[in-house]
Amino acid sequence: MNAKRTVYLPNLLLIAAMFIILAILLVFMCLPLGQTTVPAVDGGMDLTGEDMEGRLYRLTGEWQFHDGELIAPEDIRGQTETIEIPSAWEDASHSLNGCATYRLVIRTDDTGQFMLYVPEISSAYSLWVNGEFMRSAGVVSENRAEGRPLFENALLPVRAENGTVELVIQVSNYHFMRSSLTIPLLFGQSDSVLAYFYRTRALYCIALGGILMAAFYHLALYVHRRREKVYLFFSLLCTLCFMRFLVETNGINQFFGWIPMDMSGIRLFMALFFLHGAAIIIFTLFVFDREFLSKYRYWAVAYALPGALLFAFMPLNAPYATVIVTLAIMPFMFFAIYRAARSPVLKQGGGMRLYFAALLIYAVVGYISKYFFDNVLFMTGLLTNMFMIMAQSLVLSKSYARAFEVVEETNENLERIVDERTRELRSTNEAMKELTVNISHDLKTPLTTVILNLEKLTKREREPSLEEYRRCIGIAYDKGLDLQRITQNLFEISRIESGQSLYKPEWISLRVLFPKTQEKYESFLESRGLSFEIKDVAAGHESVKIHADPERIWSVFDNVIYNAARHTKTGGVTVSVEVREENLDIIIADTGEGIANQHLPHIFERFYKVSKARSGGDSGVGLYIVKSIMEGCGGSATARSEAGKGTSIILTFLRGGG
Repeated sequence: MNAKRTVYLPNLLLIAAMFIILAILLVFMCLPLGQTTVPAVDGGMDLTGEDMEGRLYRLTGEWQFHDGELIAPEDIRGQTETIEIPSAWEDASHSLNGCATYRLVIRTDDTGQFMLYVPEISSAYSLWVNGEFMRSAGVVSENRAEGRPLFENALLPVRAENGTVELVIQVSNYHFMRSSLTIPLLFGQSDSVLAYFYRTRALYCIALGGILMAAFYHLALYVHRRREKVYLFFSLLCTLCFMRFLVETNGINQFFGWIPMDMSGIRLFMALFFLHGAAIIIFTLFVFDREFLSKYRYWAVAYALPGALLFAFMPLNAPYATVIVTLAIMPFMFFAIYRAARSPVLKQGGGMRLYFAALLIYAVVGYISKYFFDNVLFMTGLLTNMFMIMAQSLVLSKSYARAFEVVEETNENLERIVDERTRELRSTNEAMKELTVNISHDLKTPLTTVILNLEKLTKREREPSLEEYRRCIGIAYDKGLDLQRITQNLFEISRIESGQSLYKPEWISLRVLFPKTQEKYESFLESRGLSFEIKDVAAGHESVKIHADPERIWSVFDNVIYNAARHTKTGGVTVSVEVREENLDIIIADTGEGIANQHLPHIFERFYKVSKARSGGDSGVGLYIVKSIMEGCGGSATARSEAGKGTSIILTFLRGGG
């Protein structure tokens, strides 16, 4: 369970961060925070008595309406019909193509400075405030030939004269499928309107910047891994999404006018809108059902490019234009979703399921918000696209990171293995040469003795006496046992190296082990002029036991104590015990010549010897055998030493008892 949590925790954190970002964008960019509606009645909106601090007012309700006339503020006389805002005048049984004049009078207690946010008005307008001309977008005209459409946003400072703000807006539409004030104007104190505008557009720019960065990032991934076309396709998808939302309704482009949203700009938007949807369809098939897309790739191209050209030149004031765009995308979108749902790729789980969920949300919420909520919420469609892009970015980034990680790990492992094998081979070759010399010497003496004694028996001219025969055979037999012992040691090393050495650890009491140790090694060390002392076990731990193989432990003690005797000229060997919570250390310390720091990490390696002068006939396998046996019984062997101050070998066992 812990391993699984460790593996998936980074993914969960990334997904959680994704949803947090989307939630922040939804709340502070899309939702109409602080907006209040006080509906206008008969062309008047009464805000007297309202606490306007920090609040925005959507100018909805009944506006005065003069159909088919462009009337200057000073020429408006008497009460006329009213029209409900927000709405298109064709919804009130007026002609789609034509012109009209709107008037709204706002009454307020505050006579200070206010601000008016003007969203896009279909399709050209001129605006007066308190009889003073403030702004126009496009060319407003009573005839089609002179009218010029243009979609723009504006922030306009206004002042309430005698507590009244009169808005007069002339509008004409001869080119687009919707007309009039379909998105309500916002009115309020300057700080409130500016705060709303900067908050929503700043977050909108951050979102667009994130999408553009995703496009560049995945393009860079494609440059590094050209065989993975998914990065290129996804980069193109992100680029199309960025371009579409750059010219989206009431986006930053409509405020700064980088791309004029006249007939050409709107046609560009329609083409991008369709091409963006087609790109999502094709990319989804590429990710989930690449075989199908490969089979019908020419049909996919024939669908996307001519469709974009069609909508780039389609009559935009046709009443069925919106329906055609939707019908051109949605059936194919749901077909792609159907293919994805049946794809084995989806069953792999993880980020692909997250992307599939984002795709479903985009297919439903994205288009609904575009056609039905643009007049209430600010660009919720951008969030559905961001969700989809972030989900797929997570999938592709993980894929690239994993591939890169595998390559790095492979390279590092290969380099490490090569270096280790090279060092091992060099060390083994040198050690084997020296071992061959030592073993040859160890084998030569008993073997020569055996041959000489057998030669005496076979090449004598007379028959040997029984006493002579027995003496020669006895010497040969003894030396044969030496040869057997040397051979057995070499065989033991071979078993350790091949992993065939079996250990049978038992619980051994120190009260039994240490008296045998004293008896076995004390006389040997005294014969070499050295002392041997086993210090008492710490009080309260007299019954302590260690987990060790009762036969192999003597091989451990032999190697350590004989090694200590070989390199100690004066003083002696001391055995002490340190009892810890779960382990026990038996420390065998000598007062010998010690080991320099540069050699200490290597003394347990196979065939390693500090120097030829130290070897004394040792083949360099003693401490290697010690380490192997200790680890085979669940313990370990370490060393402490300092040149000229002796060496301590620490044997760590699992402990039991008191």
